[in-house]
Parts: sequence; C-alpha cells; structure tokens
Amino acid sequence: MIPETFRSAKVLIVDDEPAMVRLLEQLLEREGYTNLKATVDPREVLACYAAFQPDLILLDLRMPHVSGLQVLARLKQQTAAEPYLPVLILTADAAAETKRRALAAGASDFVTKPFDPTELLLRVRNLLEMRFLHQELRRQNEGLEAQVHERTHQLLQTEKLATMGNLLAGVAHELNSPLSVILGRVALFEAAAPDERARECAQGIGEAAERCVRIVRSFLTMARRHPPERGHVALSQVLQDAVELLAYELRVADVEVRFDLAADLPPVWADGHQLQQAAVNLIANAHQAMREAPPPRRLHLAARWDAGSRRVHIEIADTGPGIAPEIQARIFEPFFTTKRDGEGTGLGLALTRGIVEGHGGVIRLESRPGAGARFLIELPMGVAPATRDDPGALDAALPVPGKSILVVDDEQAVASMLAEALTRDGYTVDTAANGAAALRRLEVQRYDLIISDSGMPVLNGPELYREVERREPRLARRFVFLTGDILNPRIQEFLEGIDAPRLDKPFTLDSVKRVVRRVLLAQ
Repeated sequence: MIPETFRSAKVLIVDDEPAMVRLLEQLLEREGYTNLKATVDPREVLACYAAFQPDLILLDLRMPHVSGLQVLARLKQQTAAEPYLPVLILTADAAAETKRRALAAGASDFVTKPFDPTELLLRVRNLLEMRFLHQELRRQNEGLEAQVHERTHQLLQTEKLATMGNLLAGVAHELNSPLSVILGRVALFEAAAPDERARECAQGIGEAAERCVRIVRSFLTMARRHPPERGHVALSQVLQDAVELLAYELRVADVEVRFDLAADLPPVWADGHQLQQAAVNLIANAHQAMREAPPPRRLHLAARWDAGSRRVHIEIADTGPGIAPEIQARIFEPFFTTKRDGEGTGLGLALTRGIVEGHGGVIRLESRPGAGARFLIELPMGVAPATRDDPGALDAALPVPGKSILVVDDEQAVASMLAEALTRDGYTVDTAANGAAALRRLEVQRYDLIISDSGMPVLNGPELYREVERREPRLARRFVFLTGDILNPRIQEFLEGIDAPRLDKPFTLDSVKRVVRRVLLAQ
C-alpha cells in the first residue's frame, strides 16, 4: 500500500478503451489511490486538466480524433507554469522512434501494453514522488524569494533610515551653533532688560529658540544621534498640551476632541518634549485626514495604565477616511507620504516611531477604509536612575572669583557671546579662533580653565587637549568641551574616552555657568 501522503494524489486516466480505463482504476484504487478521474475522449483532456488539476496523467498514444502526441503538445502549452507535471505513456508501440517523439513532446515515462501491474504501480509511485518533490522545492524557492524580498525591503529601509539620519544630523549640526548664540544672547538681554515688556519679549524669543532646540533633538533622537532627556512626565498633560497647540486648526475644521484619560496614570520616565512632539504629529495627521471627511469629525485621545505589564497604553483615533490596507505597512517609512506635493515630507510618522521606540515603546496602526484610523502606543513606565547629590547645585550659577578662562571656538559669534557672559560674571576671558591660536596664548598667559569647541580648522579640540595634556597636565584637568560635531565618529570616541565634561550644542548659559563652577572648584 502507498504512504498516506500519496492517497490524495490526483490521477487523470486518458484512454479510448473503456475496459482499459476500468482496469487502471481498479489497480490504482486497490493500491490506495482515492482521487481518480478518467475520460475516453482525448478531446476532453484540456478541460479535464483545467477542472481537475491532476498530479499525474496516464495517457494512451493511439486514440481516435486526437493522438497522444497531439494531447502532449496541447498540454505543454497549458501547463507551462507547472513546476513538473508527469505524464506516463501507455502504448502497445514499443518502437524507439515512438518513444523519442513522445519524450520530445513532454512524456515522462513509458509502460508497454500489455503491462505488468507491479511495474505500472511502481512507475506511478515514482512519478508522483518526483511531482511532490518538485512542488516542495517550488514552495521552498517561493519562501526563499519572499525572505529575500523581505530582507531587501529591510535593507532598503535601513539605508533610507541611514540617509535620513545623516540628513537630519547634518541639518542639526548646522543649526547647533546659531541656536547656542540665540539662546545665549537672549539670556544676556533678559538679564539686562530695561523694563518688564522687554523682558517678556526676550522670554518669548527664548521659548521659541528652545522649541527649535527640542525639534532638533527630536530629529537627532530619531536618527539615533541624541538620547532622550528624561524626567518624570505626566502623560495626561502631554496629550492635553498637544491638543492645545493645534486647538485653532481643530476648531476651524470643526473637529470635536474627546479625552478619556484614566485618573490613576502614573508619571513615566521619559522626554516630555519628545512625547509631545509625537502626539502633535499624530493629531496633525488626524486633523489633515478629517478635513476631507464629512461631519461629524471627532478626535479621541485615551490613556490607561496596565499595572501588570507596567506600561501605559495611549490611543489617538480619528473619524477620517482611514488608511488603505495596501499602504499601512509603509506609513512609518521615512519620506513615504500620500499627501499632495508641498503638504508633507513623509517624516512625521517616522519621527513619531523613532521617539516611541527610543523610549522602549511600540506603536501600531489599526484602520479600515471608511472607518478612521487608530494609533496605539505602549510605553514602559521607566525608572529614574539613582542620582548623587551635587553640593554645588544650589549655588551653581555663582561665579568663582578671580579666575581666568580661555574660550576656543572658530564660530566668532559663539566665542564672543560666551566671553561677554563670563565677563559679566567677573571672570577674565580671552578668545581664540582655533587650537593653534590657543597654544600661542597659552605661551604668554596662564589660565585656570579652557572652554573649547571640538571641531575646528588648523588644530581641533582633541588635538589641543593632547598638546595641553603634554605641556601642562594640571590645565588638562580643567578642560570643558563644546561639541556640535555629531557627524564625526572619531571626535565622539575621543570625548567618551576622556575625563572632561562636555556640553552639546545648542547649550544654555546656565549650563555653561554650572559646569564652569564645578570644574573650577574640583581639586
């Protein structure tokens, strides 16, 4: 008896003699084959093949109306897509030329009439085994092709993310120094503002600049170039503030906003500005989707706490037209957008996913055409790291009297802003445009602290540090680095390998004052 896997094999019998057809059926049924079909009219073979989809065909050669060779020729055209369809020829003509012509037409094997039943059944089994092996090979090839396609897609995504990361990092690098200058100058102006109105104007400019800083850092986080700046964050407030930022646009579009925020939501350890940016992106997308949808237009924001998994679940849903199934897998891809030219860059959802995943969370979409879209976010609660008390934290802004500082930066605007701020605090300050100019100053002047940019022409920050370390080890322990050179892996590796504090551009004057005091007071 045949193995269980062979019992369902489909066998098509084609012979113009009904007695031969019955004999073949009886032999095959006794062997265990249960899925048989037969015809005595060779003109019906193509229709039988299309309806039955056989795994093996037993075919007589000499038949009226259409010969076996003609049937083979027609089958060859119709079965071109088949990996392997065996045809066992049953013939009383044992001539070599007949076999040659049949093989050329597509036959797989021969049995000469009258045949030995055992030989026939063995040939049937062998051909079916070959058929199943071909099918399995085809399935494996299709699986491999799917894997190759998926890996290729992943590789393209990785390359696209790398390209986007370099683009965003490059833009951020160019913005870092000017933003540092703006933040510093605003702080200086606010401190010397002649009246309250001028002070309020300065505060407004500062807040706008700080928002630019947060956007830049969100870009860098998505590009994996800047870690989130964590703190305890109230998610309910984040979601409400995000809606408030877009309140005017939502009101004009007649969008009703509904909140369902659980009262027991604990604070999460996260970057609140980045989470707000992610929420704003999702709300802005929902608003844009609903603009073309008929009323009522509703935006639903929900959040709940799952104590078991220690994760917060956030939902942002709209009543827009939904997202087509064929593009749902691509919506988080960088630069992919369905919006018209000029209405979107395709970075909003990619940025959102980068922020969520940067916090150890996940984001997914649920949507059906005509039924709106729901974005579901899961965020871990997170744990604040242990902190050590900083004895200088309370009076961090107080200067250390009588100290001299050398500021080294090829950006004249940054150097002069720092010099003015530190001079106002009572420090003696000189500036140098690069490391070489700084060494010339060190030959004629003694300094208590060096604040140096990392990337500069002629002699960069690391090279200056190594030379100072060689000449005057004491001063090398009083080095503060400013860095906006996020694209240079060698400088990043150097900064991580030394025991000198660093301030990433854009920085605030308060952060500069704190680190200056800490380094000057260190033994």
